[in-house]
Amino acid sequence: MRLLRFQQKLSENRMGVMIDSARFAELASSKGSELILDFLRDPKCEAKANQALEAAKKQLADPGDRSPKGVFDLDKVTVLPPISRPTKIICMGGNFSDHLQEGSTSLPPFPISFLKSPTSLVGHRAPVFYPRRVKLLDYEVELAAVIGKRCKDVSRKNALEHVAGFSVFNDISARDIQFAEMKRGFCNLGKNFASFAPMGPFLVTPDQAGNPDNLGMELRVNGQTRQFSSTKNMVFKIRQLVEFFSCMTLEPGDIITSGTPSGVAIYRKPDKTPFLLQPGDMIESKIENLGRLQNTVVAETSPVKPAL
Repeated sequence: MRLLRFQQKLSENRMGVMIDSARFAELASSKGSELILDFLRDPKCEAKANQALEAAKKQLADPGDRSPKGVFDLDKVTVLPPISRPTKIICMGGNFSDHLQEGSTSLPPFPISFLKSPTSLVGHRAPVFYPRRVKLLDYEVELAAVIGKRCKDVSRKNALEHVAGFSVFNDISARDIQFAEMKRGFCNLGKNFASFAPMGPFLVTPDQAGNPDNLGMELRVNGQTRQFSSTKNMVFKIRQLVEFFSCMTLEPGDIITSGTPSGVAIYRKPDKTPFLLQPGDMIESKIENLGRLQNTVVAETSPVKPAL
């Protein structure tokens, strides 16, 4: 299933299942904040999704039905991040062999990570705000694995049993601040401004996502390909990451990202300037089987409100 959260009016929190690449059928949902995870806990969730899809397709096939009930165009709603408020977003630093090579960095002995704030999450087509204090803004296409059930100290063999699904993620980075922090041995603000974690449009269940360790990845800026790789180039695979980070207890909705491949702006030679993000740039982050996440860079002019 390819599931999404959406709203037509501010403060709404609704969900649906994709019919095709452009349309979806609304699903009845609980009143909780994590609609998709609540839905997936229902043993009958797949049957309910299929029922909604069959009803939607029947309406769409009727030439006399010009306003199918419960059927929406993806481009005519506000798409929210598939997860509302994870307790943590665990991001990898240097987990792709090609990215390590472009940064002249050696292979890490274990997964090196940092945390992104849940308040940095935004959805498909939401603006990425360019903070006034930032000088070097960069992109990073990543695979996001979403934890479906609470777990601790899981084995590598059973790790994927705790994953609810996968999504596209863009680890937006303020390189000037990030690198200044890293000289002191940590990484925080450079990764955590509001809107620095675009995610979506969908949460794709494992049965439709394919092998998470062999998915094509691409990021484009204004139609120009900047990153083109595959998750097969990850140093530590998804099973290893879930196993490793489950030592801290993973909660439903927690997000673990893959790290990014080569092609980021900051390591471009001889001049990184033309590749850095600027207000007005349109970013497309795409992962095989998971969809395409689109966001436009906008200059920050006032305080940014977090997504629902």
